[in-house]
Amino acid sequence: MEQLAGRVAVITGAGRGGGRALTLECAREGMRLAIADLDGDRIEQVAGEARALGAEAFAMAVDVSERDDIEALAERTYAEYGEANLLLNHAGVSVRGPTVDASEIDWEWTFAVNLRGVLNGIRAFVPRMREQEGPAQIVNTASLSGLVARANEHGVYTASKHAVVGMTNVLRDELAPEGIGVSCWCPGGMATNQTNSNEYRPEKFGGYYEFAAPSLGKLPNPMQPEDVAPRVLAGARENRRYIITHPHRISDVTDYYDRMFADYEAGARIADELTSGA
Repeated sequence: MEQLAGRVAVITGAGRGGGRALTLECAREGMRLAIADLDGDRIEQVAGEARALGAEAFAMAVDVSERDDIEALAERTYAEYGEANLLLNHAGVSVRGPTVDASEIDWEWTFAVNLRGVLNGIRAFVPRMREQEGPAQIVNTASLSGLVARANEHGVYTASKHAVVGMTNVLRDELAPEGIGVSCWCPGGMATNQTNSNEYRPEKFGGYYEFAAPSLGKLPNPMQPEDVAPRVLAGARENRRYIITHPHRISDVTDYYDRMFADYEAGARIADELTSGA
């Protein structure tokens, strides 16, 4: 999808951080916008910022973990614009702490937003995309933590993002024959407040809880969302399988897979030893 001007972008988690940056970048590209966030006041503010840039935009308060909320977003998008050309399933949350200490509600909340939120977006929009005449591209936000696993006290988050990566790759191959593009965005650290997700956790998932977030200065190479957003749209234009906006983090991936390949080699050696000793 080379041409973005005049096309329709749907963005969840658009009230802050990366989602807000994506919204404003889409506005600069001349896209029409349907933006959503759990925080109704904040998303209206972002819609106002987009309109100030000349974009046509509407905002909705949406809980991505609720299928009916996402369905309502899809219905309004098609009622007002008639199509959705770029779906950015971006809403996400994070909990931090040793994996074994994570509560049941921590797991439920993280997967409800990070995985089911993406799935709800797919279920609501793909059937409609199949019927529209215009191009369609889906970008699901995963993370570097969806490609590698590290001792960073993000076990729950890492598990959810691995699930997003797997689902997105399967979906890409399933929808390619229909002309619908699917990409997986794997950012590697942004200066956002996702580590403060505890501040807006809904009551149904336990509500607010105390958590001392790490300072941004201690995060590895954080990038500003405004610098990352244009890279996401460039990757979407090319229908990349993976949208890599943080190429300086490549050593994290190569080191991780080098260890995996070493285990494959060990598996081959063990198989040979057992076979020869039989």
